[in-house]
Amino acid sequence: MMQGNLGKSSQREPLEGHEKCKETGDRLFNELVLTIRKLGKLDVETLASMEESYGKLSDVKERYRCLIRGYRAVRLALVESGNSMEAQIVKDKESLAKTSYYWRFGPRSSALWSWLTGPDGLKHFGLLWFSLVFFIFPILYGLGDFVASSNPISAWDYVYFSICTATTLVYGDFMPHGLGKLVAVVEGLFSYFGLGLLFWTLMEKFNDEV
Repeated sequence: MMQGNLGKSSQREPLEGHEKCKETGDRLFNELVLTIRKLGKLDVETLASMEESYGKLSDVKERYRCLIRGYRAVRLALVESGNSMEAQIVKDKESLAKTSYYWRFGPRSSALWSWLTGPDGLKHFGLLWFSLVFFIFPILYGLGDFVASSNPISAWDYVYFSICTATTLVYGDFMPHGLGKLVAVVEGLFSYFGLGLLFWTLMEKFNDEV
């Protein structure tokens, strides 16, 4: 009987702790939003306390959901109060929380999009573009022997062809053949999409700063 009571109490403690942390986080979240609406500025200490309370939640999925919901509401309250600078700070926190959530629980496409459009999105895009254009696609062209030329082709020629394909600079000295045509089309589409994403991210950052 005593062992049964101990088992029940040990199972109840994490749940009670979970609920207490959530209640504390929700209370701090409500206080934070009210303060923003009254004073028009962010209470950094209350925000940190809210993050700490939600961070103690044993359910990781619920933890990220609470954080994302809290960040979104705080960001919108800051925008409504005209405090765009602090709204951008909270937006960066929201993006990081979204990225972590999607990598763990959401579709990988959403995680990749959040990773590319987050606070370090330009760095991530540059790393991805450089890796694909200078390494991945040249390796594919070389392994499949997908590029034809009248002269012998070296490793640097595959890199050169990949750069020309990504930047749409076609000189005609190298030509894809076989499945190489499909690979070149995929690389070209990736380049168009990547440049569009790059300009969109730059515009978003410019609008946020303004």
